Amino acid sequence: MKTPPLLKDFIDLFFPRLCPVCQRALNRNEENICTTCLHRLPRTGYHLDPLSPMAQLFLGKVPIEKCAAFFFFSTPSDARQLIHHIKYHGGKQCGFTLGKIYANELLHSGFFDDINALVPVPLHPEKLRRRGYNQSEWIARGIEQVTGIEVYTEWLYHSQNTKSQTGKNIYERWLDTRTAYETDSELDLSDKHILLVDDVVTTGATLLACAQALYLHGKPRISCLTLAAVL
Repeated sequence: MKTPPLLKDFIDLFFPRLCPVCQRALNRNEENICTTCLHRLPRTGYHLDPLSPMAQLFLGKVPIEKCAAFFFFSTPSDARQLIHHIKYHGGKQCGFTLGKIYANELLHSGFFDDINALVPVPLHPEKLRRRGYNQSEWIARGIEQVTGIEVYTEWLYHSQNTKSQTGKNIYERWLDTRTAYETDSELDLSDKHILLVDDVVTTGATLLACAQALYLHGKPRISCLTLAAVL
């Protein structure tokens, strides 16, 4: 049940919802991030460029049809603060909201037209237990609400408890992730166009490992979407 506007205003008066970037109190029509901070995020426009820096990460490795990233990630920046809030500070609802916002921005570009499955990059069960949620799944759920494309969390799983990829070079990331993701051996994805969903793309090692694991099961069409890009 949706909270009535007057009750929502009353609750916000005593327990204000704050923007995770600027810490300003959100107004009634703002969800999890204020309008000012949202518009300040530097958009990548990668979905309009088939040879974007993100797309080039996968050339010659696995067929990736389309790539999209909402905004650029740099250190320090509002984008970094936002991703850290989503990933490490319980900001799953913010991930959901940004998934919805980005899906709405992409909707009229035709990006989702022939995609029929959303697959979030999974966390290892131990990491999922510690964090309490998978931020990539919450982003995917936001996209699902706008597009109606179903999320499949059971198609891909993280079988190795790898350490954080932060600070590692391309080769080290590839070594850590190349066999970390697996699928059900009986899975047939031959009629699917899968959109892999993650929070951040840096070297592409994680998305590449996930795509390769899925590609073994019927050579499905695969595309990728992230909120942020360190490219």
